[in-house]
Amino acid sequence: MALDKAQSTTPRPAQPAEVSQLAPLRWQEDDEFVDLRPYLAALSARWRPIAAVTILAAVITATTVSLAFPKWYRANAVVRPISTSAVEGRISGLVGGLGGGGLSGFASLTGSGNEAEEYVAILHGFRFNVALAERHRLTDELLKPGLLSFLHSKPKDPDWAIYRALQKRFDCDYSIKTGNLTLKFEAKSRADAERILGYYIDDLMQLMRTREVRDATSAIESLEAEAVSSPDPVLRAQLYELVAKQVERKKTAQVEADFAFRVLDPPAASDQPSKPRVALDAVVAALLGFLCAVWLVARTGKPVRGATR
Repeated sequence: MALDKAQSTTPRPAQPAEVSQLAPLRWQEDDEFVDLRPYLAALSARWRPIAAVTILAAVITATTVSLAFPKWYRANAVVRPISTSAVEGRISGLVGGLGGGGLSGFASLTGSGNEAEEYVAILHGFRFNVALAERHRLTDELLKPGLLSFLHSKPKDPDWAIYRALQKRFDCDYSIKTGNLTLKFEAKSRADAERILGYYIDDLMQLMRTREVRDATSAIESLEAEAVSSPDPVLRAQLYELVAKQVERKKTAQVEADFAFRVLDPPAASDQPSKPRVALDAVVAALLGFLCAVWLVARTGKPVRGATR
């Protein structure tokens, strides 16, 4: 009798069916657990409005961006700087020959990172951009009011307004791997993008040529004055040899078109606009529309109670 009484008081293990019935009750009693199944069921039941809002947001955005926003085209150009050592070797007549001249020719093709960094600094410089705009009469075009110009006050200094406008459209990158300098410019037409990017290349070449001629002229005057005042005939002869090299350096800068850098790919603009990006804007709008639709359904829709059973 005692054994039967002990067996009757021992708790009976729960059966699998009972465990499955008690599990939702335990989850409901737990304050830290949030049962999302009713809301997921509500979203599943209302998938058609969510899909309609998502598609409608993408279509409206793509149509608005395509029709209302102006198209911008990007022109690209590739140049390769020529190292200073290669220019000096070319002046000395060592480039283009055999043996050591071949190595100098290779150096002229690969260029130098120092020259490229200098060109990048010049192209992004304030004075260079303002002078470019004035020289090619781009001031009126750059200061032309846009659609949202009423939100901005009149610039106090037109030069800085011109500089900021050019820097928004221009960019250049130097590749250490290839040794090339890639120049980019954006405009509202392909012709304008190619034309203004050509101005950057031509003005940079002219600036480097003018500086080279000025430095060579100054060196020639200094060496000639030193040679005239020197009483040593041997030193005088050496100085005149240096004068001859500087004269050749000056003539090379005046005559050769690519003494500072070589244009590998002239400015060319793609027939596809770079901005606005209709596909990307439509995808972003569709994602935002989907999230807003899900939030509204989850906030205003009634959860499906049958999902917890």
